[in-house]
This record gives sequence, C-alpha cells and structure tokens, in this order.
Amino acid sequence: MTGEGPLLAAFALRMVADRYAMAVDRGDGALFAAQFTPDGVLEAPRGRFVGRDELATVPAVMKRLYDRTHHGVVAMVPEFDGDEAAAETYTYARHYYRDDAGAEHCYEMTVRYEDAFRKVDDAWLLARRNLVLVGDATCRTGRQHRADDPARREGADT
Repeated sequence: MTGEGPLLAAFALRMVADRYAMAVDRGDGALFAAQFTPDGVLEAPRGRFVGRDELATVPAVMKRLYDRTHHGVVAMVPEFDGDEAAAETYTYARHYYRDDAGAEHCYEMTVRYEDAFRKVDDAWLLARRNLVLVGDATCRTGRQHRADDPARREGADT
C-alpha cells in the first residue's frame, strides 16, 4: 500500500462499497461501473458481468425488476497487500415490488460479498466482487396500491 495509512485505505474501500450500493438504488449505471477496474467482474445471482460496459447495465436491470431498492452496507473487514486488498463486505439488500393485486412486497437478501480490490491511478476499485447469499425472505410491507403513490413506477404492475 503506497502513500496512505491503513485507516485511510480502509475508508476508501468502504466508500467504494457505499457508492456501489447507492448506484444500484439510484439506477446509475455509470456510477456503478466506475466502482470497478476496467476489467472488473461481478458474480451475482443474475449473472456474471465483466468489464465496465456490462457492469453499467446492472442498475437498469434492477430498475426493470423492482419499484425501488435499498442497500445498506453494514460492515467491511479488509486485508491489504500492497496495492491490492481483499475484504468481506456485509450488506442487506431490500427489493420492493407489487403483486398483481397492487400490494407491495419486499424481497430482502442478507449478503456477504467476497471482494478483491486493486489500486489504479491512486484510487481503490473493485477488481472482483462475488455475491454470497447468506439468507433471504419475502414479506408484505403493508403498503397498498394507490394511483398517487410516488414509489410506484409507471408500468411496474404489468
């Protein structure tokens, strides 16, 4: 690790994980892909995405599937080896959608990411991220269908 202490480097890794989560929730493909090295890889239940062009499509896929998402990064434990690092990153991911009757549901995943980071041009980036599903559950949220519900996207119930 060059030019920074371990605390600053750990914070930089955490910011990458937080921006990744925010990019999914915002549907921002460019921000999502920017968290990875140019040849970065994401292994997830929805597939394997290699390189920034493929990675940039991930948030749009989530927007098509769900009304909204909410990802929370709860812990990260990094280990450094020069300009490379490995980490386990603990996350919960909530995915909101409506059933045919208009009732809202939440599909929640408890996730552990196996992360490999690499420092590129003085910035820490994900070189590889593997999503490990620890557990999942689906429940109704209690929200009912309303035509004026701002959380409901046009055409989400089709």
